[in-house]
Amino acid sequence: MNIKNLEKKIIELDEPHYRLDQILKAIFQENIFYFDNINNIPKRLKEELKDELIINFKIIKIIKTKDLNTYKILIELNDKNIIESVLIKNKNGYTACISSQCGCPLNCAFCATGQNGFIRNLTSEEITDQILFWKKYILENNIQGKLTNIVYMGMGEPFLNYKNIVESIENLTNKNIFNSPDRSISISTSFANPEKMKNFFSKFPQINLAISLHFANNEKRSKYMPINNKYNLDDIKDFINYYLEKYNKKIFLEYIMIKNINDSKNDANNLINFVKSIEKNYLIHINIIKYNNTYKNFNSSNYNNIIKFENYLKNNKINTTLRKSFGAEITAACGQLAGKINNNIK
Repeated sequence: MNIKNLEKKIIELDEPHYRLDQILKAIFQENIFYFDNINNIPKRLKEELKDELIINFKIIKIIKTKDLNTYKILIELNDKNIIESVLIKNKNGYTACISSQCGCPLNCAFCATGQNGFIRNLTSEEITDQILFWKKYILENNIQGKLTNIVYMGMGEPFLNYKNIVESIENLTNKNIFNSPDRSISISTSFANPEKMKNFFSKFPQINLAISLHFANNEKRSKYMPINNKYNLDDIKDFINYYLEKYNKKIFLEYIMIKNINDSKNDANNLINFVKSIEKNYLIHINIIKYNNTYKNFNSSNYNNIIKFENYLKNNKINTTLRKSFGAEITAACGQLAGKINNNIK
């Protein structure tokens, strides 16, 4: 929803400014998604707003797992490009995994989004409308549980869309709009812009940080994640030390397990050595993630190997969690479906 355009419309209609506050409260906090259903605004204003879109994109497909733990939407933007968003059950409710770009410029070899190329940045409204859609979907489909967490872990690299990411989080945390607690929001990055990251966390120190590491060896990381040629593991370590000293707050390192690529004992030792080289490494937490196979030549490590890898890290005093895998049956890995459609319409 474009709040600035709505405010402009209310001014043009010579309505008092408090009408905007009434509408925002109704939509974002009372979960009223149709102007006709907002009881405290006049009929004339409802009529004037009837053609305005609260959620300004089109849903072209909704898919869900059989156990109803994961839902995925394909979104058609106004320029006909396609993005994805995912809703995942957690122990307290649901987590929305949202996209920040249409495509991604980082070209990570194992990532469906990266292999499909970069189209454009999403606007702040296109980002937050994903949240608004999931709130509406949960309500209208009588899904048990609320939206409790938001993660910028969908399509794209958030810190390469800095302006719109900041604006979206300002709206998400604004008490008069979404009113989401800072600590319920996480942002995941492949470490594409450390200066922007420093600026970001000075504004939002309570937002959770996850770094998509995946490799603790520069040669391998550069091969599969080209951004490592610009900002390598030493740069990541320097930033982590800076962050931990300044905020004294946990950092998550994401590690996707890819068969015969990064799942050997040597890979585990590299990861252990990397973590132990960090000051305050007790604040580092490794999230091991089963790879959702894409249509490229990469496959997930087998389950037994993943368990061995996890236990080896734990035995070496590394804080580690094996993240539960959701959504493989609906190709929930970022970009798997949208990329195919975008490639077909180019």
